[in-house]
Amino acid sequence: MNQSFERISRSGGFDLCGRIIHEGKDLVIFIDGIGRFEIPEQEVAATLMGLGESSVSGPIPGFARLSESGRGLYMTIGDAEYAIPASRVRAVLSGEHRKGPVSRVREKSVPIEV
Repeated sequence: MNQSFERISRSGGFDLCGRIIHEGKDLVIFIDGIGRFEIPEQEVAATLMGLGESSVSGPIPGFARLSESGRGLYMTIGDAEYAIPASRVRAVLSGEHRKGPVSRVREKSVPIEV
């Protein structure tokens, strides 16, 4: 008896959906259609150094973490995952860039048979 299952993976690509700015002592994340989120600058800096996760405050609470490669800052908000290039986060925090992109991680379904 063959059974078919569907495995959901988070490596299906990215959809641009928002932007980040540096405002006061916070990294502010705007996600289109969802709202405004904030992470304290010191927490983001620690996360970018690989020292743990940051809490994301906003209409839906979440957390941010550094990717395994160290090239992306991933945020989980509700049941969605978002990505920001770590180099752009650093550039926005240092004032080199005024804003940066936020992308939603697209889920990819892969059917597998058992």
